[in-house]
Amino acid sequence: MTGSAPDPFHLPQDEEETLSCDIQLETLLQQSTLLREVTNEIQKKLDTNTIFQIAVDKIQDVLKTDRVAIFQFDPATDYRQGVFVAEKVVPVYYSVVAARVTDDRFSENYADKYQLGRVFAVSDIYTAGLSDCHIQIYERFQVRATLVLPLLQGDQLWGLLCLHQCSGPRVWLFSEIEFMEQIAIQLGIALNQAELYEQALGKSQQLQIALQQVEVQKEQEAWKARYERNIAEIVLRIRQSLDIEDIFRATTHDVRESLGCDRVVVYQFFPDWSGKFLVEATAPNLSPLSEIDVPTTWQDTYLQENQGGKYRDNAMTVVTDIYQQSYTDCHIEILEWFQIRAYMVVPVFIGETLWGLLAAYQLHQPRSWHQVELYLLKQAGAQLGVALQQSELLNQLRESKNKAEAANQAKSAFLANMSHELRTPLNAILGFSQLLARDKNLTGEQKQTLNTINRSGSHLLNLINDVLDMSKIEAGKISLNLQNCDLLHLLDSLQEMFALKAKSKGLVLNVQKSSQLPSYIRIDESRLRQVLINLLTNALKFTDVGSVTLSAFTQPSPESLTPHQENPQPSLSLCFEVEDTGIGIANNQLAGIFEAFIQTPSGQRSQDGTGLGLAICRHFIHLMKGDIQVQSQPGQGTTVLVQIPVVIPDTDEVEEHRYTNVTGLAPDQAPIRMLIVEDNLENRQILKQLMTDVGFEVQTVENGQAAVDCWQAWHPQIIWMDWQLPVMNGYEATRVIRSLESQGNQRADVISPSAVSRTEISASRTIIIAVTASVFEDTQAECEEAGCDDFLCKPYQPSRLFELLAQHLNLKFLSEDQGQAITFSEDQDALLISDHDAELQLSQRSVEWLTQLQQAAIELDEEWVSQQLAEITTDYPKLTTKLMKLFRGFQFDQITNLVDNALSLKTKT
Repeated sequence: MTGSAPDPFHLPQDEEETLSCDIQLETLLQQSTLLREVTNEIQKKLDTNTIFQIAVDKIQDVLKTDRVAIFQFDPATDYRQGVFVAEKVVPVYYSVVAARVTDDRFSENYADKYQLGRVFAVSDIYTAGLSDCHIQIYERFQVRATLVLPLLQGDQLWGLLCLHQCSGPRVWLFSEIEFMEQIAIQLGIALNQAELYEQALGKSQQLQIALQQVEVQKEQEAWKARYERNIAEIVLRIRQSLDIEDIFRATTHDVRESLGCDRVVVYQFFPDWSGKFLVEATAPNLSPLSEIDVPTTWQDTYLQENQGGKYRDNAMTVVTDIYQQSYTDCHIEILEWFQIRAYMVVPVFIGETLWGLLAAYQLHQPRSWHQVELYLLKQAGAQLGVALQQSELLNQLRESKNKAEAANQAKSAFLANMSHELRTPLNAILGFSQLLARDKNLTGEQKQTLNTINRSGSHLLNLINDVLDMSKIEAGKISLNLQNCDLLHLLDSLQEMFALKAKSKGLVLNVQKSSQLPSYIRIDESRLRQVLINLLTNALKFTDVGSVTLSAFTQPSPESLTPHQENPQPSLSLCFEVEDTGIGIANNQLAGIFEAFIQTPSGQRSQDGTGLGLAICRHFIHLMKGDIQVQSQPGQGTTVLVQIPVVIPDTDEVEEHRYTNVTGLAPDQAPIRMLIVEDNLENRQILKQLMTDVGFEVQTVENGQAAVDCWQAWHPQIIWMDWQLPVMNGYEATRVIRSLESQGNQRADVISPSAVSRTEISASRTIIIAVTASVFEDTQAECEEAGCDDFLCKPYQPSRLFELLAQHLNLKFLSEDQGQAITFSEDQDALLISDHDAELQLSQRSVEWLTQLQQAAIELDEEWVSQQLAEITTDYPKLTTKLMKLFRGFQFDQITNLVDNALSLKTKT
């Protein structure tokens, strides 16, 4: 070939000039019409295959070419391969649809040009300077002239729009090329729309799939929620009962209802790993196992040989169809025996021990078990295990409780017996020593001996009380006995009690009383006294040099009124602080000082006490709603602070008289017949001698039957009834006497109801006071139930005897100290008065007298104050009582304040 080959991408515009104007106009009109039709089709349709086919049909009709085809590149081959996807061809020539073309040089030589929108026009393949391989491709499809335009999808080369002239060479006009470029652009738009459509369609399909998944998930969640609710209900039912049989029945029923299966069973293993069906729940249309001809015991050799098999490892079994499993014939036969076709089995554990199995059965037909259903069965099995463990623990607890109650009863019986055996002889020791102490002819040595006996006996009594109090605390049988307590007298008595002990050790004992202390408080005086005695005893025991100080003061209570009372009374926080300069307590020992039977090393070295004192103190303080705190420095000393909320009683509730140093009955009183029922000779002699010396008519008997006989014959006004008696005990004797009294009163009503007044009937009733060495509250309750009027605990003080006699028989006694009669009454002259009333009465005295009293108080002259008060005893008994209280409590500052206020009142008047 001579000369240069024509450039297939060069468009010869001068050839257009050879065409006539008419032909050119007609051609342009056809092209315009075709372009509009193609554009309309593209706008109406989104299917590229349809658009491609319409386009090639129209193009061939207008341009009269032998073939119009659309070629698509394979994106995976980098423009080296592709396939014809649409064509319109004259029937005499080959069809190229689906024909695959490979051109390894296309990517290098032509792809970039087409990418830029260039057009490839060849009027004759043999004169265009094409390569042999390129010509061979055209010859394959009978092409002699070709016009190729790029089809772009966005910026990417998607394919080619090809016009083939097969019959011979053809010169492609510029107008044809320009027209085809417009067509290619429209087809590119169609490709872009198709891509967007496919993307939208894909997203729509994804959305539809997502919606379907959401619906499925919602359905699964609803299903799961229903099962979770069923599980929760099953668990709740299990936890609401402690009867294991009820739990089994309820659980199997609820599980079967939730699963909708034919049968649910609870299976229990025997020690040899065989087992039996314990409980079952069966669908209403089916017969339970108990009514069909099958054994309730399942002999499974695998479970027996392997001691529970895989279930010991908490494994589960889920079977859709027994015939799809590789079971042995004998295994299938057993399952068929129970009509089982599909099943689930989960283990039931008590702690770490395999107890049995929980199984759900579907009979006669296969069943696909859902994971949620297995979860429900597993949870039910786990809760059954918890219920079984709780039942087992409950049985153990009941057994332990029964043993503990039996032990407590034995302990209480032992303590009651020991209390009686220890306190009864101790009562005799203390009683005789107190009787001897009343003798005025005793020598000093004899008095010292008696004091030693009393002191030793009291110490022994304290030890016994500590042990008994601790036992009552442990048994929960201790309570408070609230009464009005003379606080100042209590503190004075403690100072007197420990003064000798402190002096013998060379210590200073200080008792500091705040001027704000109330004279009386309502509290359990015995418990408070025991707390303070314990604290002072410890302080003196562990102090060798220096001092021991007991401080009493008050703090405002958080609540100004006591609750739950119709008439609230002012309350306050009463504080006691015991401070010593002793050896102190190490910090690591402070935590254990309140434990029972625990002593610090220094306490152990002292070899004194039981180690119960502080434990009992803390319990008593807590019982009184108080608190105790300890601070200590080794080598410097210890400070114990006790805070107890107390109530200040009304003045009309306070009893002034104490029955100490009673010498006899006051004159002008009727004789009193007294019966002493006591099996212990020494105690009987003590009480008889004490009562006889005072002036009572006394008889004694040794047992309950003799007491009943004496009561019938002698009709005593009061009986001291010991509780542990031979022949007939005190409880039975009291019941018999009360029964006989009731019968006698009924007969009196029948004979002459009007002749016997209420006063006479009540006066004929014998006062019975129980006397016992037991300190337990249930013994007191027993005494009240039998009909006793009061309760006296051994060993007792004589003052308590006289107080009970005055209270129940309205007796008056003579006192050695006062030289006058004292009585148990509510005489207003014996009651405390308020500060305001005291100031009013003081203001009635002369200024001279008030000035002398004030000067005596300022100078702390006890004798002078006493002389001043003696002058007003007759005219102002209430005032005298109040001032005497202040005087005895060394509260001279309060006396001074009262006098100041009285002088102010006189000045105003």
